[in-house]
Amino acid sequence: MHSIPKNGWALVALAVAACGTEDAGGRGALSLTISGEEAAEVGFPVPGVEELAFADGWSVRFDKYLVGVGRVRVASADGAVAHVDDEVVVVDLTAGEQPIFRFEDLPARRWDDFGYDVLAPHAGARRVGAVSDEDLQRMVEGGFNYWIEGEATKGERRVTFRWGIAAPTRNDRCENAADGTDGVVVRNNATAAYQITLHLDHLFYDRLGSHDDGARMRFEAIAAVADEDGAIPWEALAAQRIDDLRDATGASLRDEDGEVLRYDPAGIPGADGSLQAYLRAASRSQGRFNGEGVCRNRALDAP
Repeated sequence: MHSIPKNGWALVALAVAACGTEDAGGRGALSLTISGEEAAEVGFPVPGVEELAFADGWSVRFDKYLVGVGRVRVASADGAVAHVDDEVVVVDLTAGEQPIFRFEDLPARRWDDFGYDVLAPHAGARRVGAVSDEDLQRMVEGGFNYWIEGEATKGERRVTFRWGIAAPTRNDRCENAADGTDGVVVRNNATAAYQITLHLDHLFYDRLGSHDDGARMRFEAIAAVADEDGAIPWEALAAQRIDDLRDATGASLRDEDGEVLRYDPAGIPGADGSLQAYLRAASRSQGRFNGEGVCRNRALDAP
């Protein structure tokens, strides 16, 4: 469950307007923005949203949250296709909601099979906003679909992270959160406005899959592998085992009730074993549509 972001009521209004009437015939346009919601801009905890806070007392803010996104597909279960291309853009979610794509001259009708990919950009990818040449080159060379920089604090403790995550993800059969319907509606002589939404909190839950069954956001197991300079290398997360989590002293991590803490991969392929593998798998679940709208998230090379 997420709070409606600062632009959320406008988003809902646009989506309702776009989906209010399914005009048959004619041509229209589709406009897409992207947002990491308030969490991308202010970090965690998100003010006023109790569930978007770390159970172990950490606070996190992001200096960069870069994502490669594209290969948008606008189609229908009946086999019709309105738009498919290979364009990929790179955008920094910390800058707030930003326009990323606009597609003109699409047939006006409901397109109930909408999807997009989160993937590493190529050297010629379009940069949105203040993404630097260095940022783009780093993602291209590393094959990263996410580049995340920030810091976490807890009392007097402070750690930093600079992570490149390579977990290309296909998000398809997306549901519009505004009204629970599938895909998008293009109306005659109008522009339908929708949002690709990324839920950053999904990276930090101690259970994958559903987060409505007691899963909590946690950071202590991540912070525990920080080096002597307070940096958390992505590679060091491979040594932290999700069924034998240790704190910075080497003792077993325990939850708020004093029970030994273990992360639950919920049977998701590739998520068991190391905390690094778990976070990589968790990153695949961030993609949503128009806020809370669920997409089918899967590894890009999965069937």
